[in-house]
Amino acid sequence: MIGIDTTFLIDLEIADSPRHQAALKLFNKWLGEKHSVLAIYNQTFLEFQHVITDSKRFNSPLTMEKAIERSWFWIDQERIKIIYPTESSLKRALLWCNMYKLGRKRIQDTHMAAAFAEAGVSELWTANPADFEIFETFDLVDYKNL
Repeated sequence: MIGIDTTFLIDLEIADSPRHQAALKLFNKWLGEKHSVLAIYNQTFLEFQHVITDSKRFNSPLTMEKAIERSWFWIDQERIKIIYPTESSLKRALLWCNMYKLGRKRIQDTHMAAAFAEAGVSELWTANPADFEIFETFDLVDYKNL
């Protein structure tokens, strides 16, 4: 199973993102494979909606209504699995935070990584592989360099 970071959803959505073409290329390749499943951590949709509607980040941000509509698009896809935190993933995230001395700016990614690990995600698409290297758990695909 392939996990996707919030950066991937944002870059796929925003055509004027410098990483848009690379995200689109990877997504289209995945579409052609027909057998693999993309995993999205449930909290990713909150971060996606927060970022994608920010007029300070984008010339043409989405409205909240459109951002929610885009979230529904992903949720309703057959080959998409929404990953939710479990007691095990919470314990893993807390353990990782202590083990690696991670601070408040790493909470979201750490909980997502822990939930992905517990769900059996083996590959992670992200524009920020350094955020996940420390866990030594995933094959990281830095799509911005494709």
